[in-house]
Amino acid sequence: MNKEFAKKLRDTAIATGTPLPEREHYEVTVSNQSTHALVLTSKAVSGSFDEAPDEGHVLHPRESDTFQVSSVHFPWESGAAALRYQMTDAPVTFTATGGPPGSHASSGKLEGPGCEHYDCTIGSSCPEKSLIMLETAMDPHMMGI
Repeated sequence: MNKEFAKKLRDTAIATGTPLPEREHYEVTVSNQSTHALVLTSKAVSGSFDEAPDEGHVLHPRESDTFQVSSVHFPWESGAAALRYQMTDAPVTFTATGGPPGSHASSGKLEGPGCEHYDCTIGSSCPEKSLIMLETAMDPHMMGI
């Protein structure tokens, strides 16, 4: 955030009695455990990505993308980062959402025909790191259960 914008936010907060925005740093890792390559189609956050793959980047099977995020948001906003991928050979869209520590904003969403064949798993190694994993769903009929 540039100094001029920060000063303007501070001055507005003082004049209106509105709380200052919070600034948090966190990491979101997206892991592709499916058999499909994924293309990063969009990424969004209230703040900035300090380190992140560019849109159009291909996430191959058994690989991961890591996003270093600086979120600037008001206390009533989540500050979460939304990362959207499209499968290269299937009409399935995967949206991974990871949030700042304590926000419980991490999630995975699958959309499109055939999305029921995939699952999302959410994990974390510490409060500042979210892991969103795309996996092929276990089919009980195929496993003989």
